[in-house]
Amino acid sequence: MAAESGVVLVLFIANDSPRSVIACTNIETELAARPPGMFALEIVNVSDDPDRALAARVLVTPTLLAPAYARRLVGDLRERVQLAYFLLGLSTPVEHRA
Repeated sequence: MAAESGVVLVLFIANDSPRSVIACTNIETELAARPPGMFALEIVNVSDDPDRALAARVLVTPTLLAPAYARRLVGDLRERVQLAYFLLGLSTPVEHRA
């Protein structure tokens, strides 16, 4: 999926697993609070497209990729501060911990 403008995000999920459902809800809620066109979200089910997951080096789900930032966020995206930093293309507070 290509965006006319904005940052393309790709969320890799595994069917309707509980963590995948939570991740979808969390990212959609966060993006709804942003200006329209700022992000484009593509959801890829690894069960339907395992080659795409392999090519993106996705080994666990859910995983959110922002190819423009060359970054990934793994988990159910429940940590709102971490997700907000990720969407800004910044290092998250968690990444600064030693």
